[in-house]
Amino acid sequence: MMHHQRPKKMVAFEGALTGRRFLGCPVQQDEGVNCGVVEWVDGPWPEILQRCLTRIWDMYHEQNLGRVNDKQAHEKEVAKLQKEIDFLSNNYSQLVEDVSNLFDYQDGKMSHDMDYTSQAINELAEKKKTT
Repeated sequence: MMHHQRPKKMVAFEGALTGRRFLGCPVQQDEGVNCGVVEWVDGPWPEILQRCLTRIWDMYHEQNLGRVNDKQAHEKEVAKLQKEIDFLSNNYSQLVEDVSNLFDYQDGKMSHDMDYTSQAINELAEKKKTT
């Protein structure tokens, strides 16, 4: 009896002990108390199986690390592309504003030219009337 409770039946899930059953402290996961293994139910695995399990777990961790590295590289690339999108968006907005200002200027110039032409026509018409 541990902590006045029956030991909990558990299975090891990492390293060379993967798959071995044991009786462990029932409080371990609830309150963070780690009393260690109370008693192994299964005998130790043969040496060759332990090496194979260790190799498999090493491959798993290596593969997982590869995914983490790929994720970090992907995040860097996404950040770079997002920065480029923001830059291009700002350039596009500035270009739209410049073109709009150019059209406004052209419209204003054309209106001014039309006013000048109208004024010249009116002056010519008045000169004709007076002569």
